[in-house]
Parts: sequence; structure tokens; C-alpha cells
Amino acid sequence: MNITILNGSPEPGRLDRYLAELKPPLEAGGHSVRQLDLRDLTLRYCVGCWGCWVKTPGECSNRDDSHEMGRAVINADFVLWAAPLKMGFPSELLKRANDKHLPLIHPYMEVDQGEAHHLRRYPKSPRLGLLLEPEADTGARDLQIVTDIHCRTALNFKTRLEFSLTTDTAPADIARRITDQAAACLPLPKRLPATEGVTVNPPRSLTLFNGSPRGRKGNTAIFLREIAAGFGGPSETHHLVRLNDTDKMVAAFAEAECVILGFPLYTDSMPGVVKHFIEALEPLKGLTGNPPIGFVVQSGFPEGLHSRFVERYLEKLAERLGCPYLGTVVKGNGEATRVMPPEMNASLFANLQALGAGLAAEGRFDPDILGKIAHPERFPAILGPVFRIFLRLPVAHSYFDKMLEKNGAYERRFAQPLLNQK
Repeated sequence: MNITILNGSPEPGRLDRYLAELKPPLEAGGHSVRQLDLRDLTLRYCVGCWGCWVKTPGECSNRDDSHEMGRAVINADFVLWAAPLKMGFPSELLKRANDKHLPLIHPYMEVDQGEAHHLRRYPKSPRLGLLLEPEADTGARDLQIVTDIHCRTALNFKTRLEFSLTTDTAPADIARRITDQAAACLPLPKRLPATEGVTVNPPRSLTLFNGSPRGRKGNTAIFLREIAAGFGGPSETHHLVRLNDTDKMVAAFAEAECVILGFPLYTDSMPGVVKHFIEALEPLKGLTGNPPIGFVVQSGFPEGLHSRFVERYLEKLAERLGCPYLGTVVKGNGEATRVMPPEMNASLFANLQALGAGLAAEGRFDPDILGKIAHPERFPAILGPVFRIFLRLPVAHSYFDKMLEKNGAYERRFAQPLLNQK
């Protein structure tokens, strides 16, 4: 069996020592083990360019070590995601690597588990496990949130997560789970309702953080712009993709009267650049006077439900920072926002502005407006067969097909460039 370990520890430490104990029993069983220490690879942040789908199908159009990593992942029988928890979530290094798994799936959609998901690109996907090094304040809720999100990520990568365990587990036990090819998978998490925010004193100003890797050109900037327009008072926007400004942005967070952090859904959670910022906020934990915070999560999936799992993390993040939690704006089909004519966005923009106005007047995110923005949360089961038929029609994939044709890549749209040839 070919086993690939992705070590997301940003520096040598306890996790490295643990993995050093894990490898011998695996190799003693005749298994081939390859460990990639992600800190030693050149992995650029995914910028949402979709080059891996429409320019160089099946591999990142940025020439970095994600090609080597992708080949090691897709040709493995088992992949172990390993990382320390930082601010309640696996390290930004592993998150960056997960984002660069995107070339391993296909942009076309299908119905899976009654939901919209991407097609598989490769004939098979590796079995998956998650190994976490806990933080001092890690609790059962943190572990469940992380497990649920990675179960969803595994589903989108056309496989399943078999275990989610911490380094408190003996290495020999992890080795047995990896080599047990008949092991049961973790159950998929149940669909989640919206979280509930609190009411605060109406703020006089807003500090907005745009977590889109596309910066000003992304859809998230549009969502934040419309909320700020409805709010009507002073506001300033910071773009997290400007990594060199991270210290300044942390200072702006600490000084803010009220914060809204927005981002697109990336592999079922936040983009790597957002996780980078979240980790930079760690010195603010435990300080008094941290600002109220609300979130915006928009995704390309048509249903809002895909973002409900990272919403639980964001709620806990607010608690971890000691920030009053205002709630989370969830919007499916957000990718279409920037390409739609203004009249087709009129209802969405009106609701976003009403949300901002309500924050200014009442100090809260109106739950009724949040529900309107999130619609459709899910499609009725009766529409499943209709959706399946629609997805077989050429028009369903025309958005990507046009880009593939423009780039002269249409004939290679199902390419499998990372697959080892036998």
C-alpha cells in the first residue's frame, strides 16, 4: 500500500517526533511511506484563478511544488493529513495545501448525497485520515467542528474520512487504522441550521476584512461593499491577500469598533490567506474590549448549506477571541455575483444593505434577512432528479466550457496529468 503523509507543522516539533514513531510500524508491514513536510515545499496560496480547471486542466497553472504534492496524493492508497491546531483549526500550512488539492477534482457538477458537488477527475481517490496536535485550550467542540469540516472536504474530493484523532493516540493505533483497508468511514455530519448572533450597542463605524484571494476583484468585496453602503457610517476595508500588511491589519482589528470578516468558501472552510490572518490574531485572545464580529461566507455551490459547517468554526472563533458574535451571512451561488447584470443582483444587494442598516440602527444582524440571503438553503428532494437531468445537458457546464474553449483547453478538460502511468 502506498501511504502519503502531509505534515502541516510549520516548524519541527512534537508532531514531527510523533510521525517519526508512526512510520516504522507502517514500513515494517511492507507499506511504502512518503512524508511531505509542507514547510519545505514551495506552495503558493490558491488565488481562485481556476487555471487548474480552465487553462491547465488537472494541475495548478502556477509552477510550484503543488504538482509534486498532488501527484503524491492522487497516486496514494491512503493520505494522512497531519497538523497542529492553531486557533482551533489545522495550521494554515495544511490549509494552503488543501486548497491546492483543487486540481484533483473537476469543475463540472453532479448530485451527491442530495447536494451539488463536483465530479471526480481521477478514477479513484485515496482513503483519508486526519491527525491533529491539540492546543492547550482544545476541547471536544473544537475537535467535532474540525472533523465535520474535513468529512465534508473528503466528500468533495470523492472519498471519505476514516478517522480524526489527536496525537494523544498511540502511533501504533494510528498505524493499525491506516493499514485496515476494511475500516469503516466516519459518518457524514448532519446538515446544520444557522447560528444565532447577539445584539450589541449599535456601532458608529465598521472595519471590513476581505478574505478573497482575488482581493478587490472577488465577489466577497462586493458583499462587503453593499453591507457598508447600507450601514451608512464610516468604514474601512482591508484585503487579507496583502500578506505583507498582516501586522497592520491585526492592529486595525484590535482598534475596530465592529468587524465584519468575509471570504469565499475554499475546500469547505476558509481560504489559506484567511487562516493566515486568523492565526495572526492569536495575541488578541483573552484581551478585554475586542470588537463584535460578524462574518460573510459566500460559495459557488448553489445551496447555502455547504457553508454551515465553517460557520460553526467562526462562531467558536469569536468566542475564542472574546468577541461578541453577530452571526454569519451565508450565500450560495456567490460566484455569479460579479458576472450578473446589476438588475439580477438587485434583491441580493437590497438584503445586504438592509442587513447593514439594521446593524447601524439595532446593533444586530436581522435573522430574517440572513434567511433570505441564504435561500435556497437546500433544494427540495423532489428536485434532485430534475437537477440530475439538467447537469447532463451542455448548458449546465457552459460557464466553464466557454473559458476552456477560450484557453484552447476544451479537448483536455478531462485530463489526468498527475496520474502515474503503470
